[in-house]
Amino acid sequence: MRITRRTMLALTAGAAASPRLANAASGTVPEKAPWWQDSVFYEIYPRSFQDGNGDGVGDFIGMGDRVDHLVDLGVDAVWVAACFDSPNADNGYDVRDYRKIMPDFGTMQDFEYFLGRAKKRGIRVILDMVFNHTSDEHPWFVQSRSSRDNPYRDFYHWHDGHDNGPPTNWPSAFGGPAWTLDPGTGQYYLHTFVAKQPDLNWENPKVRDELYAILKFWTDKGVDGFRFDAITSIAKPAKLQDLSAQDLAAGHPFAEHGKRLNSYLHDMNMHCFAGTDLYAVGETWGADHTLFMAIADARRHELSSGFRFDFQMKDIQSNWRKLPFRLEDLRAFNADNAFDDHPTTWPVVWLEDHDFPRSASRFGSQRPELQTRSAKLLATMILSLRGTPFIYQGQEIGMRNYPFTSIEQFNDVTAHNAWAEQVGGQKMSPADMLANLTASTRDNARTPMQWSMAHNAGFSTGKLWMPVNPDYRTINVVAESHDPNSVLAYYKAMIAVRKAHPALVHGRYRDVSPDSSTIYAYRRDHASGNVLVIMNFSDSEADFPIPHKVTPGKILISNMPGKTITGPDLTLAPWESVIVTI
Repeated sequence: MRITRRTMLALTAGAAASPRLANAASGTVPEKAPWWQDSVFYEIYPRSFQDGNGDGVGDFIGMGDRVDHLVDLGVDAVWVAACFDSPNADNGYDVRDYRKIMPDFGTMQDFEYFLGRAKKRGIRVILDMVFNHTSDEHPWFVQSRSSRDNPYRDFYHWHDGHDNGPPTNWPSAFGGPAWTLDPGTGQYYLHTFVAKQPDLNWENPKVRDELYAILKFWTDKGVDGFRFDAITSIAKPAKLQDLSAQDLAAGHPFAEHGKRLNSYLHDMNMHCFAGTDLYAVGETWGADHTLFMAIADARRHELSSGFRFDFQMKDIQSNWRKLPFRLEDLRAFNADNAFDDHPTTWPVVWLEDHDFPRSASRFGSQRPELQTRSAKLLATMILSLRGTPFIYQGQEIGMRNYPFTSIEQFNDVTAHNAWAEQVGGQKMSPADMLANLTASTRDNARTPMQWSMAHNAGFSTGKLWMPVNPDYRTINVVAESHDPNSVLAYYKAMIAVRKAHPALVHGRYRDVSPDSSTIYAYRRDHASGNVLVIMNFSDSEADFPIPHKVTPGKILISNMPGKTITGPDLTLAPWESVIVTI
């Protein structure tokens, strides 16, 4: 998707999800939990994962050739980011043909090669579905804009202007108005994002039928579910009325007020997911705790789960401004996202995707000698929280942000827009703006995967679509595969520990951190046994007082080999993490 970093906004109450039986509040073992609750996911950004034909762009041939890496890592399922035919106005999130693979990534036969290899090795596959909008080059929209009485006119939102301007003052998520005038028919069409992404009209049952047929097309090919892009934007306001000055100033999006969101999601579930074990996970912008419980409540049959953005927006504002990371924000979000108060809601746990900077650079140590250890600590956390963990490609080797030195190096359109506004408008110096963009741009997540010390990090033999990070000579899969103390080795070990201990999947979450700004500790309590996770988020030693009536037992894993626990207090080295039975 595109990263809009919109202001978090409570949507109308809703519902969600495929059936789920786990009772996290009581810590009981579910008789049969859905497969995606016990799975570890891995996101692939196709353009940057592996080039299989030497043209400098990742593709499905390359992805198929790298399936063994996923098996060795221990993941159970893969989310493939946007991969359908597209003019690439928004990196594939402007779909021209939902039943055709993007030519940059190969053919349908190449996709089937990847899917077949993954399934044969026990790896499930889910695909990105962009159902809020299409490309303006999609045949539906081409027909829709041809005349006011075309049968496809009502597939999109067309309205007359008002007072010689757009129908409303609604802004798009990327800046500028959310309406574009079509001179041919004299009406405006609505687009939540850029003008080349006209919004679909979900109120039209024919639109929903077409979208459901697309889901069936891909499930018939054997995919195991879908990640739904911008899904909380599909229900538009029932009335065309301007946003207030206060809403505009606060950046409130017009498209997240739709009262029919839950009915749309339920309708899709009943048509496409009922009676199956397909996974439906949404990009749930604007969903606070209450709304998310509705959208992802298994009893309401809407979505299986969703990606929340409350924490992700704390240290990055306005798409570019980098603020300090605060551990208290992370702790507060993790407690909120555990949903121990609502056991029929199952969350997603993640730190990276294709729209955010690298977590090792963003949340870990900036001291070179502590960077590997802090990347392992972050692995300890995301793989020990309640919810389905998603690992982004390269996260498992501790890939870091790219060392940008000029605005010309950025591919991200939001970075260039922010530069024009801030530097061009003389609101910020070039040096300060570059520092902010270097730390915040989504380009950091899109540099090619670092496989080896070979030319172009083993990603491609051709001219790269985006430069590889120069640190690939030390941070790469081959080097780390031969190092038992590497980030990669730790991810493999931590995934194995998670799968061996039900408490780390289904256990109840309880924060037991001391009054400290650097120690983060929590229990995971389960009928099969309890565990304690302790982490030091700092460049200095810190003490953790063992809670009263808690007796540490076996150390399950630590990012510092040879760790022992003695005495009433535990001294943690900088960025040390440990999981122990209690």
